[in-house]
Amino acid sequence: MKITILDPAMCCSTGVCGTEVDDVLVQTAANVKWLKSLGHDVHRHGIANDSAAFQQYPEAIARLQKEGTDSLPYILVDDKIVMAKSYPDKAQWEQILSRPAATTSTMKEFTIVPAINEAGGKCCGDSGCC
Repeated sequence: MKITILDPAMCCSTGVCGTEVDDVLVQTAANVKWLKSLGHDVHRHGIANDSAAFQQYPEAIARLQKEGTDSLPYILVDDKIVMAKSYPDKAQWEQILSRPAATTSTMKEFTIVPAINEAGGKCCGDSGCC
């Protein structure tokens, strides 16, 4: 399976740098390594450091023109956007990988919505890590 991650502007190619590292980016880097270990063809391209690569994905360019860079990251499977505005966690990657290749291109896009606990707050506090 060909997996492409089109990242927003970050301080480096993975965002795992500097003094205040985002835990989601650390987990994404680990997930990329895991996906590659499973034999998937995984590539990441950042809009700040590899914007020319975005030209290979007309669907992404159209969406960027319509919604702007706040719609990044885009997660593509076989050149089709399957997720936007957030990075999949491992369970979501497993869901994406379990879909037959023939239906991947017709898979509906999904985004992360923070879970809300009974008291009305996010279940993991303000981190939105749920």
